[in-house]
Amino acid sequence: MEKKISLRVSDEDLEIIDSFISRHDFSNRSAFLREAAMEYINRHSVRKSDKEIPARISLPKRIKNNIHYLISVEHYESWEAALRDLVKQGLLNEDMKELREKYSQMGEISNSVESILEVERQNQSEYLSR
Repeated sequence: MEKKISLRVSDEDLEIIDSFISRHDFSNRSAFLREAAMEYINRHSVRKSDKEIPARISLPKRIKNNIHYLISVEHYESWEAALRDLVKQGLLNEDMKELREKYSQMGEISNSVESILEVERQNQSEYLSR
């Protein structure tokens, strides 16, 4: 069951909203506002599967970057798992360098493989276009 609510906005804000709606695929203001509200909720909700560290967790940028890196190389599946393990092992500082070096070698190999695959794709594309 849908409920009707009232929303007060300034004339200027309404012009911006209407302009946006006219340029995008929304049937009306209600459809836009529903989607905007849900998007806002999703963006600001903490989900266990998120790989991004929530802003409410205050860590130095270097440590956040290290955690993001370890998630990207699939050493950890989530920021929660990373923090739990790193705090348990006391690795939030200098020991990260060792893990970075280990995965950096893997990254170099991965980049080489990707370069080879790109050349193969280009060759295949050229062959198919002939």
